[in-house]
Amino acid sequence: MPLSTACSSIYFTMESLNQVHFLYQYSLKFFLEIFNAVLHNPGRLQGVTDYSARLSIITSDLFQVAYDRIARGMLHEDRVSFAVLLCRIHLRGTAGESSHETEFTLFLRGNEVALAERTTHPPVEGLSAEQVDLMITLSRLPAFKNLSKSVVNNKEFTTWLNSSTPELVVPEVWEEENPLSLAGKALHRLLIIQAFRPDRLLAMARQFVAMVLGENFMQHADQELDLAVVVEEEVKAGTPVLMCSVPGFDASGRVDDLATELGKGITSIAIGSSEGFNQAEKAINSAVKSGRWVMLKNVHLAPQWLVQLEKKLHSLQPHSNFRLFLTMEINPRLPVNLLRAGRIFVFEPPPGVRANLLRTFSTVPAARMMKLPNERARLYFLLAWFHAIVQERLRYCPLGWAKHYEFNESDLRSACDTLDTWIEATSMGRTNLPPQKVPWDAICVLLGQCIYGGKIDNDFDQRLLNSFLTQLFTPRSFEADFPLVASLEMGQGNVITMPDGIRRDQFLNWVESLSERQSPTWLGLPVNAEKVLLTTRGSDMIAKLLKMQTLEDDEDEDELAYKSASVENAQKKEADGRPTWMRTLHNSTKAWLKLIPATLQTLRRTVENIKDPLYRYFEREVNLGARLLLDVRSDLEDVVLICKGEKKQTNYHRSIISDLAKGIVPSNWRRYTFPLGITVIQWITDFSERIAQLQAVSKATTNGGAKELKNVPIWLGGLFNPEAYITATRQCVAQANSWSLEELTLDVTIADKKQAGDDCVFVVIGLKLQGALCTNNELQLTSAISSDLSTTCLRWIKTQPGYVLNKPMITLPVYLNATRSELLFTVDLAMAKGQEEHNFYERGVALFCSATIG
Repeated sequence: MPLSTACSSIYFTMESLNQVHFLYQYSLKFFLEIFNAVLHNPGRLQGVTDYSARLSIITSDLFQVAYDRIARGMLHEDRVSFAVLLCRIHLRGTAGESSHETEFTLFLRGNEVALAERTTHPPVEGLSAEQVDLMITLSRLPAFKNLSKSVVNNKEFTTWLNSSTPELVVPEVWEEENPLSLAGKALHRLLIIQAFRPDRLLAMARQFVAMVLGENFMQHADQELDLAVVVEEEVKAGTPVLMCSVPGFDASGRVDDLATELGKGITSIAIGSSEGFNQAEKAINSAVKSGRWVMLKNVHLAPQWLVQLEKKLHSLQPHSNFRLFLTMEINPRLPVNLLRAGRIFVFEPPPGVRANLLRTFSTVPAARMMKLPNERARLYFLLAWFHAIVQERLRYCPLGWAKHYEFNESDLRSACDTLDTWIEATSMGRTNLPPQKVPWDAICVLLGQCIYGGKIDNDFDQRLLNSFLTQLFTPRSFEADFPLVASLEMGQGNVITMPDGIRRDQFLNWVESLSERQSPTWLGLPVNAEKVLLTTRGSDMIAKLLKMQTLEDDEDEDELAYKSASVENAQKKEADGRPTWMRTLHNSTKAWLKLIPATLQTLRRTVENIKDPLYRYFEREVNLGARLLLDVRSDLEDVVLICKGEKKQTNYHRSIISDLAKGIVPSNWRRYTFPLGITVIQWITDFSERIAQLQAVSKATTNGGAKELKNVPIWLGGLFNPEAYITATRQCVAQANSWSLEELTLDVTIADKKQAGDDCVFVVIGLKLQGALCTNNELQLTSAISSDLSTTCLRWIKTQPGYVLNKPMITLPVYLNATRSELLFTVDLAMAKGQEEHNFYERGVALFCSATIG
């Protein structure tokens, strides 16, 4: 690969990283520092005289150093995306190696093809419908043309499919006309994993990187950062060191420890007030002359002042020993110019309950934990376990919590202070505190309503928090064999019980003996929660790679038609003269136009119709759908004409084309709520299904009038404003029976069909139940990720005074989609015999209206 090509490709890839995260901003100066570091570090060049070999080593080192220095400033989950992009650059420039662009295009857009075709394939035993669709799409590649034959009724393949680490031994179910290189085989394995085991996509992506760029390529950046080497050898005096951390994790201690280790004088100032600004400026002015270090803490609290600081840094002529450290939480308000001027390092706490407990034990002084009464250490351990569970569930959002709350060390400190206050007040200097005397209710209320609960704004998350508190903070926690985790799945290990002891060192030894690998059941989650999390992260990686597709990328890639290209097709491409991205976008846009209905007939208003609340609701829905349909089709038709060279593009069109080429939904189409991370094809598919539903509504109204709307089964997640539909049904029943709205209560029944002649019942379809199964209209927990509900009947009944249900009921949330960002309403459903309410909340059991996206 020519060194110049590698440099330009890596630099422009760095520039496009800001499409993934606002923090990833890099300057040309930063890249030149990387390039100079490679050239001026003899390393592997010593003793090598052959020019080609030297150039190959320099190019290889460029990839390694670029990854190491950039990855240290990235969130851990984004590193593999960057590594895959470097692999793609490396393969394009490797002599004698295919660029595998057809395979890469399928890797990025395979789901798009499967969704665009919307063909129902016959079921295959052992495979889900999605796996079958992706298998058929993958078989478009010549190497996988006989994939179906290799998979169907293959016991060995089924065994592999159910293994825990399928990426380690991927079956070679492809055909090789010409022998594939190791990199080519790795890419084929990646495609197989993507189609059949998407939860292992990230693990397979790392295997692919190791095969293309070397076994240890990603490992160096994953190791503990040697801050001393960075500060002394890499960073210059005029370059600020930006210590970025996730909320609740402070990296300033590393700088203090380093200054002590190296014997450097350091001035630390907390930013956040006008006094802090003045002190910071004085400290910097003094330190640039004397060569001291300056550390400004929590600078994310003053983004406007950071703009001034960045300008000030340009005018400084600092002492060679001067270093400026800025500690901050990752915040979108950080100035872009400061990010580009500085050297970014991202710090994330290691995941896992064990690591979290060890952090807590290192944070709370031993003397504090060992103070009398003797039971104090046991209460502190309960608090440490509770804090670990609360924080670790954040990794599983939105299943662990409906949203990401900033539970941090400040909450832990406040909770410790609360424990101490109540223990002192109750024990009154005694050496022992009987469990019955501990103010459990007060502790639960303060932790649940003020310290941790004060950050929660979702009622079901509050119920979850209260569930953990009432289970842990109880007199039974002082008993032998008190279960910390009582609901481990079968085959996932033994029940975890409270360690026996009252001394800090006993608890610490127990924590250190815990396994570093944990099961989600430790957190009260179902055992498949990890699979859901990894599948989502794999999909996110694909979406990020798509976002980084640049319109300037005019390499010789294949079109979005995964068939072997004949000589005639190649000649057509050569005569076409259009860049690859334009040909791909042209084909995609034509496919999208075929998916979307041509028109949507609006409802005809009459004097009688307008009196019906349901009619008024659907009139608004259809009008919104018709306007959006008109705009979407107009935009896509313009894009087709522009791609064909038959229309001049405006700035509006340039914005649309840029978004569509990167798989991003244009801003003008965002007129209803949907998950932010979905791709264009997912949005197009979902939107076309919404329009199809409104067409059915319009047809029913035309044929039978407004009264027919009650008999139309409604896909609740396919409405633009589903909350208003629930309100309209309530108004409809109240109006028909002359009842007040306050007298009506929603009764939900999972039934096979609607009872004839009941005008108070409205049929809803398409609901999904996550974490539980509904049998005979009763809920029970299940190991399945989610299940489809059959016909769901919403019935408004008049509340009768003194009416009490005999069955145990549980209130569950109904969310718009799986992101759980929008709560529509709640439903009361019966629990099967032997089920406990707290288990439903811990497992995040909920109903979703839309499963097409999100």
